[in-house]
Amino acid sequence: MAFEAQAGERTAAGVDLSDARLPRTVIGLAWPALVEELGLTLLGIVDTILVGQLIGSDALAGVGLGTLLLWLPMAGSLAIAIGATAVVARDAGAGQLGRLSQALRDVIFLATIWGVVSSLAAALLAGPALRVMGAETDVLPLGTTYMKAGAAAMLFQAVTLGGNASLRGTGDTRTPMVIALIVNLVNVVLAYVLISGFWIAPELEVLGSGLAFSIASAVGAGIVLLLLVRGKGILRYRLEGPALASWTGMQRVLSVGLPTGVEQVQFQVAFMLYARIISGLGTTAYAAHTVALRAEMLAIMPGWAFGVAAATLVGQALGAGRTHAAERAARLSHYYALALMVVTGLVLLALAPQVTRIFTGDSEVIDTGADLLRIFAFALPGLGTSAALAGGLRGAGDTRAVLTIYAFSAWLMRLPFAFLFAITLGLGAQGAWLGAVIDNSVRGSAMWLRFRQGKWKEIQV
Repeated sequence: MAFEAQAGERTAAGVDLSDARLPRTVIGLAWPALVEELGLTLLGIVDTILVGQLIGSDALAGVGLGTLLLWLPMAGSLAIAIGATAVVARDAGAGQLGRLSQALRDVIFLATIWGVVSSLAAALLAGPALRVMGAETDVLPLGTTYMKAGAAAMLFQAVTLGGNASLRGTGDTRTPMVIALIVNLVNVVLAYVLISGFWIAPELEVLGSGLAFSIASAVGAGIVLLLLVRGKGILRYRLEGPALASWTGMQRVLSVGLPTGVEQVQFQVAFMLYARIISGLGTTAYAAHTVALRAEMLAIMPGWAFGVAAATLVGQALGAGRTHAAERAARLSHYYALALMVVTGLVLLALAPQVTRIFTGDSEVIDTGADLLRIFAFALPGLGTSAALAGGLRGAGDTRAVLTIYAFSAWLMRLPFAFLFAITLGLGAQGAWLGAVIDNSVRGSAMWLRFRQGKWKEIQV
């Protein structure tokens, strides 16, 4: 074996699993993931702010619907990324460098194939998909333009997600953070220049927003591939060998990732139906929903970040045969995420109007969006629990259980209650977001029960 765990305390990738330092290790992995997610989230938020402030509510609704549809193929990219983190973490924890190198090649191959398919589908099906989503006459051409311009980003983001997930599997969360910050900076500059026609650039409005998204995503993919080809830590992407990808290796990644892909697809379909309920309430309601959704993406980041830490540590600990460390890492991630999400919820309750005002100057959109954020503040404890513990379960390879929980909460909680409150009881967009509160609360409870059962400790990856 090329290298071994030192005194049973440190895994092959150098992540410290000792009891005394584990809290610091969790935080050390989570904070770069938090900054990374902030950067990736700002890709969409900057577009929303610029489109809302520089163009108007119709464009805001069009970009919102277009972004929602672009999320759907991202489910496949996320599936590959989740599989990558789990497989790479196991191999790193066990010190199996040969399998680690092949796993990286398999991940990049899968991400590239899926990215090409996703980009083509997004470009060709933009108009029909927006019509299915109920885009109004003024919104449809704007959303179509944005989707076609942003379609190429699906390929580049698939590669970036796969590469970054592999790095996180070795315990390197700082490199993905830096890449995300660079991508975000490129997007901010290009979006402003191309939307507004700054200096010598043409004023492209919604088209400029989509192009900026694609170009910035291409920069991210180029950076991560360059780093992996040169070698980053114990990871190096090598093109030489008997085959570019291994069928057995791809099966390992997909055995963990496919349930996550199905989970994300069904959840995104449910979320699209949820958005369809809200879009039927009018452009103002959907613009407010879009604004609140962008702010929500910022609010949920602590849960996601500690989920990343849990996935890496659980995978590496199980690979090293240390189930106690795996369980403790997941519990610590949960406690930290829950505390931060409660604080975030209190901030949203106090500052909801000020937050929505950042995105738009439309007073009606601001008022409705503030109501939505206040409502969603009550969903954050459950969301923090589900995000952190789902990360731990995924890191262990228990992705089928996570799929079942997400499907149950989305289809039997969110959609029925959203329709009941928004349409049947006439509470509008506010009623639909009450359905989201119920969804997240039930999902968090179910995730906690699954984790307590402990079956994830026995899964082989």
